[in-house]
Amino acid sequence: MLSKDQRSSTSENNRVSALHGYHILDTPSEYQFDNIAKLASLVCSAPIALIALVDENRVWFKSSIGITFNEIPRGISFCEHTIISENDDVFEVYDALEDDRFKNHPSVIEIPYVRSYAGAPLIDENGFKLGTVCVFDTVPREFTSAQKEGLQTLAKEVMTHISLQRKSEELAAHAQRFEELLNISAVSPEIHCILDKMGIVLFINNAVTNLLEYSVEEAEGLNIWSFCHREDLNRVINTIEDGLRKGIKQFENDFRIVSKSGVIRWISWTMVTKNEKWYAYGRDITENKKVEHELMKLSFVASKVNNAVVINDANNHVTWVNEAFEKITGFNLNDLKGKRLGDLISGPRTDMELLEHARELTKRNQSFTVDLLAYRKDKQPIWISIYNTVVFNEAGKVEIEVEIIIDITDKKNAEEELQVLSLVASETNTGVNISDANCYTTWVNQSLERLTGYTATELHGFRLGDILCAESDATQQQLINEAREKAQDKQAYSIEVEAKKKDGTMVWLSVATTPVLGLTGKLERQIDLITDITQRKQVEREMVEAKEQALQLSEAKEMFLSVMSHEIRTPLNAVIGMTHLLMDNDPKPSQIEDLNILKFSGENLLNIINDILDFTKIETGNLHLELMPFSMKALTTDIVTSLGVNASKRENELVLLYDEEIPKLVSGDKTRLYQILMNLLGNAIKFTYQGKIILQLKLIASDEQYIAIHFEVSDNGIGIPEDKLSYIFEAFTQAKTDISRKYGGTGLGLAITKKLLELYNSEIEVKSIEDEGTCFSFTLNFLKSSLLATGGELIAQAEAFTGKRILIVDDNEINLLIAKRILGKFGLNIDFAFNGEEAIHKVKDERYDLVFMDIKMPGMDGFEATRIIRSQPDNYFKMVPIIALTASTLQNEYRKFKESGMNGHILKPFKPEEIRELLSIHLYQ
Repeated sequence: MLSKDQRSSTSENNRVSALHGYHILDTPSEYQFDNIAKLASLVCSAPIALIALVDENRVWFKSSIGITFNEIPRGISFCEHTIISENDDVFEVYDALEDDRFKNHPSVIEIPYVRSYAGAPLIDENGFKLGTVCVFDTVPREFTSAQKEGLQTLAKEVMTHISLQRKSEELAAHAQRFEELLNISAVSPEIHCILDKMGIVLFINNAVTNLLEYSVEEAEGLNIWSFCHREDLNRVINTIEDGLRKGIKQFENDFRIVSKSGVIRWISWTMVTKNEKWYAYGRDITENKKVEHELMKLSFVASKVNNAVVINDANNHVTWVNEAFEKITGFNLNDLKGKRLGDLISGPRTDMELLEHARELTKRNQSFTVDLLAYRKDKQPIWISIYNTVVFNEAGKVEIEVEIIIDITDKKNAEEELQVLSLVASETNTGVNISDANCYTTWVNQSLERLTGYTATELHGFRLGDILCAESDATQQQLINEAREKAQDKQAYSIEVEAKKKDGTMVWLSVATTPVLGLTGKLERQIDLITDITQRKQVEREMVEAKEQALQLSEAKEMFLSVMSHEIRTPLNAVIGMTHLLMDNDPKPSQIEDLNILKFSGENLLNIINDILDFTKIETGNLHLELMPFSMKALTTDIVTSLGVNASKRENELVLLYDEEIPKLVSGDKTRLYQILMNLLGNAIKFTYQGKIILQLKLIASDEQYIAIHFEVSDNGIGIPEDKLSYIFEAFTQAKTDISRKYGGTGLGLAITKKLLELYNSEIEVKSIEDEGTCFSFTLNFLKSSLLATGGELIAQAEAFTGKRILIVDDNEINLLIAKRILGKFGLNIDFAFNGEEAIHKVKDERYDLVFMDIKMPGMDGFEATRIIRSQPDNYFKMVPIIALTASTLQNEYRKFKESGMNGHILKPFKPEEIRELLSIHLYQ
């Protein structure tokens, strides 16, 4: 039962729907209902009785006694209150004139002037109140219990009649439908049958005669499986039995049946089991099976071909694709089935107009062929060629479309490349010549016509080299013949030849040839790219001439430097050497100041000369670093000690901060490092007064072969203005215009320092604040020296050289005198030779511990003399140390030192400490 709250909109809608479902509203009068209305009037002794039905807007009377109208509006009816009453009892009104709900009701104040009412609701089996059985009286009264019970009984009777009437209508409709189905099955070309659970035919339609050649009467009572082909019987029965065990009630099976005369047909069966009966429907699919068999064969073929195959239905929707389609496009059948192919493979650059045109052709039942830019499933573009064929059925209408799709991406790319190449070849300024396998021209572009003066017609069929290069030029012809041999050997080549244009003008051509091979690897044609390089050749000739001139100039400059170095250093050697000797010979106190001035002036002049010569050598690329073992600590200590006097003169403190982790010996160019540090420290002392200068060395990296040392020179002197920091490393440049006047110097020190560090692959950094100080820093890499200072540091005491025999070879008597004076202080036995021939004889006749060999001597120079000594068979001649004495600083002479067999060199003018250190290295290795 539904809720009693009939006033809810949902319940009211359901109630009205239930009422309409009985189809009783606005129906003709029926005696059954009229009799019930009369019975209600008699039972209740009332003049008016009604069977009323309440729909959405009105109260309609199925039967009435005592009134002449058949409906009234719902809102003013007594029946409305019966319907909306919360209980199912009889609703009654004792005196309508006294009841506020009805005292103004038209039937109360007008004819028929009703005063009392009693109504029982019509309730269907679902609890919906459809209407009432009710009575009216014209006098106030109270109905007895028996009367009210009678009304309820009559209400149930009315509902019984209404329900029976609806069921009768439904049965009639079912009967009519069943009859129609029987009629349909009777004329249907498909088999309709009912079987018992064993497969015995209980009912079958007339189609059995057409398909099985049995009459209906013959077929009924037979077993359906007796018609089944023996090869299919076990398969079908096993399928059904397995399905029944799994609870399956409906089956679809295709199996063959054998007709009365032995004709075999394929029948597609749909079988449903219900109430231990089988309801079966079968249609003839023999022709479909034949087509399916043919399609299977076609499908097998289509699945094996490399081209994609797509089958569409008549509406252009995909029904099947082969494996090749998935390989080409990435889409499979699940992606495409039931969809239009073009919708899935189109993309941003697809020609949609072309696609729509193809679809229009399909609508007009026309086949077509089209090349289309499509997109794979992974959104990659792909060019495809589509061959569409329309297949018609027997009625002449489209049944399917078959599309063969070929991937032509490579072909399209090749066409585009060919088109671009053709455009480039036609428009480029480079000449293009295409020839056959035997080098005979087949095509040239306009640029080659302009380049040679010959037309394409004049060149066609000839070998280009034969036309442009004279046969008399044997060199050119040999070059061309070698190139042709390479072409026949399928090799690319590039040559430069001098050719003659049609007007006789000579021109240089660069020819780059590429062989083109066929599918079999055979040479098919050659492509020559030809460029006019006449101007380049002219530039090359000019560059060669300029290079030769520059080389001659460099050699002349180098010779000048050598002569200048020799001519200036030779007298300086005498000046500085004699100064050292005089100072070592206990000069008078009055002479010491003069000698110091002389020594300072000589060394200052030497430094200026060294700066100028070194800078020139660096600029010309003639300065290179040497690799010799030395003590870093000894070098830096000597530098600080030697500069201590200058520092103290300006009341400066000069400090060395040395990292003891640095190895005792390293290999590098000691001279250039000495020069760098002397420049930086000399500047620091020069530009600092009553301050502090610090030289700091720190080991920052080390491995098996190399060490890295960070150098830092700092002071608290006058500093450098910030806007001048970028200028101080330029040659002959000072930070301020009065620097040279106040402090002296050439302005080359920092320029040389920077370039020397560049030879070390290092850079110098500078930080400075004007009036506060300056800090220069750099990092150098050194090889770890294999020489160990056995027994301590390098030998520095003169007594250690006593008894050693030394040969000095020099043509300058002053140099010999100075060398004798200096070396004599070390206790050495000294011998002399004035030229190379004399030196060779003396070395052969005597045994020397070391030879000092001058380089530039009249007659045989020091290089040749050294080579002759080294060529002698005795091991002594190969092992005796030979040290070059030179006033030249040219790099090529340094190479000659090694090539001739010299062990090292010392530069004039030399200092006593330099001689002592060199003797320590070579006499005690």
